[in-house]
Amino acid sequence: MERNNNIPIRNIYYMLSYAYQTLSLSEYKQIGTEKFEDVKELYAEILMIGIPVLIRGGLSKDYISIEETSNVIKGKIDINSTIKKNTLVNKKISVVYDEFSENILLNQIIKATLVYLSRSNKISRKMRRLFYGLLAYFTEVSDVELDLKLWKNVRYNRQDIRYQFIVDVCRYLYEQLLFDESSTSQLMKEVQDEQRLSTLYEKFIYEFFKRETKYNVSHPQIHWNVDDEFTDALPIMQTDLVLKKDKMTLIVDTKFYSENMVARFKGGVAKQKSGNLYQIFTYINNWKNDPGETVAGMLLYAKTTALNQPNHIYHIKGNPIYVVSLNLQQDFKGIKKDLLAYAHQFFALMKGVNQ
Repeated sequence: MERNNNIPIRNIYYMLSYAYQTLSLSEYKQIGTEKFEDVKELYAEILMIGIPVLIRGGLSKDYISIEETSNVIKGKIDINSTIKKNTLVNKKISVVYDEFSENILLNQIIKATLVYLSRSNKISRKMRRLFYGLLAYFTEVSDVELDLKLWKNVRYNRQDIRYQFIVDVCRYLYEQLLFDESSTSQLMKEVQDEQRLSTLYEKFIYEFFKRETKYNVSHPQIHWNVDDEFTDALPIMQTDLVLKKDKMTLIVDTKFYSENMVARFKGGVAKQKSGNLYQIFTYINNWKNDPGETVAGMLLYAKTTALNQPNHIYHIKGNPIYVVSLNLQQDFKGIKKDLLAYAHQFFALMKGVNQ
């Protein structure tokens, strides 16, 4: 099995830049000229720049529920808690009220990350001191134990969307350091790394086409083309990317795997992964075409080091399906050129057919 995680650090930087757009800020420009030994150094440098940027903009606040015993009535009186704690003996009552506070999950995650990094011997002493110094800005934020489960509860609104990049990088770096320090098998580390890069790859491809092209770019859900309106328990068809131009539509599904093609036995003929073809074929067949609209699909794999790579065009029931692989190990100019060529190939071909 060929692993698919040997991407140059510089290209991971560019993928982050497109995926989050935040790296275009002037504060991050120096990162693009630096050389990093490993991805941990890249993530750490981003946090060293990004967290102070958040602090200067003011830590986000929200209303949180506070429960305490008091001799002053504020908010709502909690009768049950008052009786249970027998606070009336001391002429106090239990009250519950909302307070506009910095003590929210997003800030708790960043603080916990700073604590963790300030104690980690996997980064330089200079970095540890700098991370420790940033803790002074989080004195009003509660300490929580850093755990991957924290990120499952993260929600963003318009006011704190600026946190998304930093909070995600906190997770990337924590995972990287956690697996370095644990006794987890090498295979499990590679699987986790692959999953992380798969998510980044999907975000990168979407934002790349949104920034670099004039196509109509979206990622809508496709509704099942059922006969009787009954859709209970049917899986959601969430597209990664849809490109539209005039009456031409290209549905793109990104794939980041350790191996892109499979053989039934060692030395056998490499075949397409059937599940992926079924998926893109289902997307095409359930897409609600406008009159005269041409619809095609594309499986956009991240290239591995294996000899056999997807590079095929199929025509199934009148719809083209492109299966291609993108080399993320080449210079980024080459990545950009290839991505634009993949889309151009479809639209140029369809334009010629429709004329």
